[in-house]
This record gives sequence, C-alpha cells and structure tokens, in this order.
Amino acid sequence: MEEIKPSEEILKNIAVLGGGPMGVFLSTYLSPKTEKMFLWYDDRKRAEKIQKERITSLLEDSITLPENVQITSEFDFLKVGSWIIIIAVPSRLMEGILEELIKVLDKDLSHSIFTFTKGILSASTRRKNKCITYSEYIEKLASDAGFSNIEYTAVNGPNLLGELKRGHHSFYCLSTSGQRSIEIFDALFNGSRNHTKTYEDLVGLEIFGVMKNPIAIACGIASGIPECGSNFEGELISLGYSEITTLLNALEIPTKPVQEYGLADLIASCTSRYSRNKAYGHRFVRKLISGEDQPNLIERIELFFNPAEFIQKEVSQSESHVEGAFALASIIALAEEKKVEIPLYNTLFQILTRRVSPTELIRFVSKSTSDEDKHISKTATKRSGLGMASGKKFQEALGKNVLRHINGQPGMTDRIIKQSSLIIKSLEKRYREAEESNDITDLLQIPKEIQLWREIESSFHEKGSKDLSRILDFYVSEIADDYKPFLRDTLIHLIAPTRYVLSGFKPGAGLPKIGGCVKEVKALASRYDILYTPTHRSHLDSVEVAFGLKWLGLPVPRYAADKKVMATPGLASVLKSLGAYMVDRKRNRNILYLECLTQYSTMMLEAGIPTLVYPEGTRSRTGGIIPIKTGILSTSVEAYKHTGSEVIVVPIALSYENVPEDEEFSGKDKKPGFRDFFYKRTEVYMDLCEPIPVSKYIHEEDPTGSIGFEITQGWKKYRRILPNQLVARMLIEAEADIGLNELKNSIKETVLTEKQNYLTQDPEEILQKGLKVLKQRKMISVENGIVKVLDPQLVQYYGNMCSDEIS
Repeated sequence: MEEIKPSEEILKNIAVLGGGPMGVFLSTYLSPKTEKMFLWYDDRKRAEKIQKERITSLLEDSITLPENVQITSEFDFLKVGSWIIIIAVPSRLMEGILEELIKVLDKDLSHSIFTFTKGILSASTRRKNKCITYSEYIEKLASDAGFSNIEYTAVNGPNLLGELKRGHHSFYCLSTSGQRSIEIFDALFNGSRNHTKTYEDLVGLEIFGVMKNPIAIACGIASGIPECGSNFEGELISLGYSEITTLLNALEIPTKPVQEYGLADLIASCTSRYSRNKAYGHRFVRKLISGEDQPNLIERIELFFNPAEFIQKEVSQSESHVEGAFALASIIALAEEKKVEIPLYNTLFQILTRRVSPTELIRFVSKSTSDEDKHISKTATKRSGLGMASGKKFQEALGKNVLRHINGQPGMTDRIIKQSSLIIKSLEKRYREAEESNDITDLLQIPKEIQLWREIESSFHEKGSKDLSRILDFYVSEIADDYKPFLRDTLIHLIAPTRYVLSGFKPGAGLPKIGGCVKEVKALASRYDILYTPTHRSHLDSVEVAFGLKWLGLPVPRYAADKKVMATPGLASVLKSLGAYMVDRKRNRNILYLECLTQYSTMMLEAGIPTLVYPEGTRSRTGGIIPIKTGILSTSVEAYKHTGSEVIVVPIALSYENVPEDEEFSGKDKKPGFRDFFYKRTEVYMDLCEPIPVSKYIHEEDPTGSIGFEITQGWKKYRRILPNQLVARMLIEAEADIGLNELKNSIKETVLTEKQNYLTQDPEEILQKGLKVLKQRKMISVENGIVKVLDPQLVQYYGNMCSDEIS
C-alpha cells in the first residue's frame, strides 16, 4: 500500500461516532485538528437538543461544545469524500454501525477507521461470517462490497478517560490493517503526553481489549467486600490474565506480545479510580449490601430465562458505558465454542445475574472449603445482599472491631474497667427511676447489665482479668439492627397512602415536599458512600427521610432510633427489621457503649451502606438548630481513613408546619400519642443541602469540627422557612399585641433584609397562611385587626425555627 502522509484534505473530514463520555471528549479534543468535526449520536432527539443548546456532560462536568463540532444522528454526511472515522460507541451498537458505514461510504475513496470500542461479534454473526472480531467483520464487509482502500485500527490503552480529561500521560497501543492510519493517528494525537506503540496482532489486541474489562468489574466487586483488599484484587488480576492467555492460545493467537500491549492496560483498568468497569463492580456490590438492588417480578423472570440480556439491559440504564458487562456473555460463548474453561468469567456472570453471592469470588480465588467460607457464601446469598451487614455474623464482626479498636489504644481497657463502679451506681439509680415510672424495658434489661458490670469488676480485682466480651455482646446485641429490606419497602409503600387517607386527603400528608440539591446528591450517591445528617425535630424524622429518599430513588439509610421509641413490646424487633439500630442516650458517658455505637456506624459506611445520624444528638426542644455533637461524625472520617473511599456527608434540613411533639417541648405535661403522629402532622419539607466530601477536610487538624460547621451552615441555608414560623418569630419580637398592618410590614422588612429559604416571599401570603396555622392550633387570636399571643411557649418554639441563632 502506498504511503500517504496526512494532509489538510484528509484532516478536513473527521467524524466521531458515539455521544458518550469518550466520544464527547474525543470530539472536543480533536476539534482543533479540523475545520468541521462531526459528532454522531444514536439518539435523534438528544442529538437535536445538544446541537441546539451546545452543552453536554463529560463525566461529572457540563461542557460547552466547540463551535466547529456538528451534532448529528444520521450518516448521510459520510457519503461524500474520504473520511477519518473514530468510533467510541457501546459495543452493542458496533455491528450495526459497521454495516451502516459500508452502505454509506464511497467505496472508491480511502477511509481510515479508528475504534476505541472493543468487542466480540454475536454468536449468529460469528457463525454466519466465520469471524470473531470487528476488524475481521469490517474486512469481510468491505471485501464483499468492493471497497478498494479502507483501513481499520483498534486502539487499546492504558488511556482511561478520567486521566485523558485531566491531561495525564496516556498510552495508545495500536494494531492496524494499513500503515497510513498510523501516521494519521500520530497527527491527531501528537501531544507530548500521548505515547503510541504499534503491533501487528490486530485480532489478539482486540480480544485482549475485550477480556480485560470483566476482570476490572470483578476487582470492583472485591473492593466492596469488607474482607477483601488489594492482595485479593492482585490475585484476581493474575487469575484473569491466565484465563485470557488460555483463550488466546486456543484461538492460536500469539501470547508473548500480550505482555507488551495488554498487561499495562489490564492493571490500569483493574486498579485505577478512573476505571468505569471497576466503578461499576463496586457500585453493584454496594447496592446489594445496602439492600437497594431488588429486581421486580418481570426482571426476575428475565433473569431466569435470559440472564445475558438482563445484564445488558441493566448496564444500558446506568450512567456510563460498561463494556465488561456487555461483553461477558460473548466471551463465555466463545470459550465454550473453543472448549476452553474460564471459571473466573463464569463466576462473574453468575454474580451479575444474582445466582450466587459476590463472596463466591472468595471461594473461587481461595479454592477453600472451610466452614467459614461456606458460611460467608451462604449468608450473603440473600437477595438483599445483607449477609455482611446484619444478623449474627455482622454482630460478631462488630464485637471484634470494637475490641480491636479498644486494644489498639493504650490504657483504653483500663479506663473502661475503672468506670465500672460509676456505671453500676448510675444503673442502680436508673433502675429506681424505672420502678417509679414503671418502665418495663429498663426493669427487664438493667439488672442483667448491672450483673455483667459486677462480674467485670470482681474478675479484675480477684484475677486481674480484663475480659469485656460478655458486656460487649450485650451492647452489640441491643444496638444492632436485623434489617429486612422487603419488609421496609413494603411498609414504605403502605404507610404513605395510609397517612394520606387518615389525614383526610390533605396535600403533603403522605410524603414530605422535597427540594434542595437533589440532582447533585443523586449524581454522587451512585458513586460514593453516603452519610445523611438531618436536623432532628421529631420521632417522625427518620420516617420522613426514608419516604423522601425512596421517592427520589436514592438509597435509604440505616438509622438510629431512641430506646424510648423502641420500648413498646414487639416494636423493637419490627423497627430493627426496618433498619433501625437502638441508641440509649442515657449511656452518654459509658465509654464502651459509645465505642460500640461509633464502630457500628463506621462499619456501615465501610461496607457501603448509607447511614443516617443526627449530629444534634437529640430532638431540638427549642425548635431551632442546636449545637452539633461531633463525636458521631468521626465515623465518616474513620471510614474514609480505613477504606480510602470517598464518603459524602449529605445534610438534610427538615421543616415541619406542625411538630407532633411540640406541646411536650413547650413545657406542657402532654406527650404525643400514636394518633398525634398521624393527625397532627401537616406539611413537612425536606431539603437536601450541599454535599460535603470528607476528603476535603481529612488533612485538617479537626476534620469532624470542620464538617460539623459545614453541616450547620447547610442547615441554615437550605431549611425551609414556613409562614407560621416567620409569623411566630415576628410576634415574639414584637413583645406585645400587634396590628395586622404592622405585622405585615415586619414580615416584609425581614424578607427583604434576611436572605433565607422562604417557602414564599409574598408578605401578604406569609401573613395569611401563617395566621391560619397558628389560629388553628389556638396559639393566637385575631380580633379587630389586632393579633394576640395565647400560647407564648408554643409561639416561641415555632419562632425559633427561623432564628439564625444556635439554640
């Protein structure tokens, strides 16, 4: 073939096929190389929208497309001239695109096709055309159509998009059917940080490029299993590499060049935080662990009859193209045709189709038949994926973690034992109070706890023993939940409409009204561990947050429930099955108990389970924001340090028009009954505040203090100021009866001078709505245009909700 140097005429016709992240990057990166760049989308409506708006997304950013990038969803523009075509489409589209290119390109002119998409032909296409890869297929199609000069080049890495976007050094391993394409590629990617090598084995390079991606998914899954670390992932890479070379040998493809063009690409894909395939595997196992992954009936039927199609459908609905999942079924089918065993790929397929637990990887890698591995595999095969995060095994792991943490701190065990006498005295006092109030739960539990602490005290004095195991088991058993996702989802779907009906079909009675940074949190929740930190106003808070997050499609967290709430016989077991863990706030000076709580929350985050904590520590009795207790926030910092994975703290501001417990908080001797939580609750607003990445503060002297400050600022900025709250504040500040006009003017001045998240900024609307709510609750009266406060404690309580002061 004659040597043709790239000219301006050749560089004039460049097209990128694929509107995903890689296609968008390539079109913008290469746009200076040509007068007009074409970017092809397979979705006509999306192409028209982007062509009009000139804005699209690239990974986590929104970008403006260069002026010379033309968006299209048709192929007609390819009919005239010689073309440089760069393909970066999902592999499921590749066969159709190659067939379409042969139809529209001028067969008498020269064309160069560069593909970043790797894949194996479908079984039917392989059988019909006697070829395996896209390069073989395009060669056959071109030959049959009479093309005289078309070159096909496969492009491998390591060239992860996340690093390309940041301008890092990147490497391109090319194999081509013609030398002219190498020169064109050099002209296109001639930056000082782009490094190119060429190889003769086109088919081998393609197949390796396909087979590396499932191994990256397997490493991502392993990274989400608490007992697997970098050592385990390294072993997965080794086993995967061995199976790749085994199949290449069966296909009579030389394996020695693989060490040059494949090994670096495999390692980068399996270890980099920018690897989309690894990230997919990590998200997959985290969803199983958190109980968010629950196929519906139709999906279960599809899983049974056509698991490969289910995987492809699931991946197509994700935010990024994950070629490893698309290619898996084709790789396994090709191996079966060649009678080659690739057990790692088969195991991964079984995991992605929910037939076995992710921890089946442990059994496969270790080849172990120990009782421990058998039990791990058995407990984690629940559809909820929660064998690692609930039940007896998890409680045992929690106890071990607490002991490890205590033993790792010099003098901690001695401090706990020295505290035993004070704890016993405190418990004895608490027992006497329980007798007076007839607190059944404390009357049953406290004697056992006292006995355990006395045993610790006597064993230490008599034998010098420092064994804390029995009291630790007691606390762990009391705290830990027994989460059953099916039960929680069922109740969420039942309770919301029930509340709506019982309220008399009042708007907003079923679910909270949601606002704030919803889009931002959704984007982050699919990739990172989440710690929700709501304001604490009512026992309903956890319910409102659960309903709101479920409605948004966000992961629903585990949450703390006060021991008082769980004291009702039978209610504790129900709440624990819903994901609640018990917190006894009267043990706020018990070092061992507090350590159990901290480690519990830390382990949840480390396992990728979204968790909810109340930084204020208790419900606000004043109505306003109360000082944050940073101790519980340390769990996010510890989880980040232990795993190296980002933790996103999401503050949530809850605003109640009527708090069911408001009279209790206002000094009245009246505690809310069950009916109050249904009938007294009216409108509730839930606003997601700006997400806080823990990594931003990890190197500060007091990271939890900084995170706590940001949470408070988020609450103040995003809390919804309701009309009755603002009117109540104006009435308190007036310190006397006030006329309606004067009250309206005070509201107007406040709205103009204080920047807050008001439900409405119309002074008249605020006045009328606020007065209506306060009058209904008999907090005020309005006569002859004068507003008089009837219940100053309740008015003060609601007025504090929009005060800027920390209560």
